[in-house]
Amino acid sequence: MPSDGLELTAVPSVKVGMLIRRTAADVFRAIVDPEITTKIWYTRSSGTMTPGAELLWEWEMYGVSSNISVKEVEEDSRVLFTWSGYTPDHPTTVEFRFSPQPGDTTYVQVTETGFTGNGDEVARYAADSTGGFTFLLSGLKALLEHDLVLGLIGDAHPQERVS
Repeated sequence: MPSDGLELTAVPSVKVGMLIRRTAADVFRAIVDPEITTKIWYTRSSGTMTPGAELLWEWEMYGVSSNISVKEVEEDSRVLFTWSGYTPDHPTTVEFRFSPQPGDTTYVQVTETGFTGNGDEVARYAADSTGGFTFLLSGLKALLEHDLVLGLIGDAHPQERVS
């Protein structure tokens, strides 16, 4: 996408999905409960994802954090929140959907919308988001299916780690 200096207000959403061989209840809990989520995504959370919660998530290895505003939670089915990841003044919206599949498996789809900036910025944010959520879902799959903590998020950018 060429850099045109124009501010974009609507872009296609980023979608990442994966089948996880666990029940929707197990996968849902792994996303909303920081006791589990800190093993695969952020390193610290100020609380559990519940409707109306205002949370702070931290990635201590990188010295970064994001403000989270939980909008909707549908038990074992859906989580919707905004976060300040890329541009704190213009939070993006993230939706997790947990779709039960045959054999106690769950298809998890993550969608992020609302990226703002010029063409190059939006392209970079969308690419980073796609990669980050792919790491998250891969780590979630390894944890829930095989009880393995892969460390994907922490190892993704070793040169940017804070001592």
